[in-house]
Amino acid sequence: MKWKIMIVDDEFTSREFLKEYILNIVNDVEIFQAENADNGLKMLNERKAIHIIFLDIMMPGMDSFEFLNKIKELNPLIQVIIVTAHNNYDNIIKAIKNGADDYIIKPFSIDDVKDVLEYSIRKLHRWKHVLNNTL
Repeated sequence: MKWKIMIVDDEFTSREFLKEYILNIVNDVEIFQAENADNGLKMLNERKAIHIIFLDIMMPGMDSFEFLNKIKELNPLIQVIIVTAHNNYDNIIKAIKNGADDYIIKPFSIDDVKDVLEYSIRKLHRWKHVLNNTL
């Protein structure tokens, strides 16, 4: 299965680091990048088949929490991993209450990314199994 992963972050360097980490962790992957939530939503509406989204919590433009809600309205199975530069646990808790599936804190290591990616992929495999057995 080819995994489709979107990175939504206003910082180019963060997107590139995350992209390189993902490419080193996941074999069959297609990565999309957006510099803000508005462009991320546009890409999501065009592609729809995104499996995992890494979402920076602090960006200009559309509020990340609003974008998170729109993602989950479009497809509640998309795994959303919040990326934050701050140990602001109030925002992390708010994001999880709004449907985020996991989080990582900048600066993150390849092991941090590997942990959240492997967990998200396992969840997606379980959902696929459940859905295939109920349809």
